[in-house]
Amino acid sequence: GHMYQEVNEPQDDDYLYCEECQNFFIDSCAAHGPPAFVKDCAVQKGHANRSALTLPPGLNIRLSGIPDAGLGVWNEASDLPLGLHFGPYEGQITDDEEADNSGYAWLITKGRSSYKYVDGKDTSLAKWVR
Repeated sequence: GHMYQEVNEPQDDDYLYCEECQNFFIDSCAAHGPPAFVKDCAVQKGHANRSALTLPPGLNIRLSGIPDAGLGVWNEASDLPLGLHFGPYEGQITDDEEADNSGYAWLITKGRSSYKYVDGKDTSLAKWVR
């Protein structure tokens, strides 16, 4: 008899990047430790302007100077440390390929042939990183 076991190998979306080592890691960089994340302001899903209200203190959303770029985020506080992480990206989870046209969707892969979109178009479900 043979015994088969499914192996859960890390996917591309499981990795983070260390700016100092310039290497990818899962959970913690071997040389520099765990990543630092910016804490968003807590706002319940469903609030009409949730995406703007989750913006952490010291950051500001305003019109970008890049042509056709829309809104951007500026740091109005102190210097941000190298390797600081923002997120997570939130929105409506869907497998509808039309989400790709919203301008606010990220494609999330789950294996080789399975995927979903996280669409941040709806400001009541999204966070500021949209």
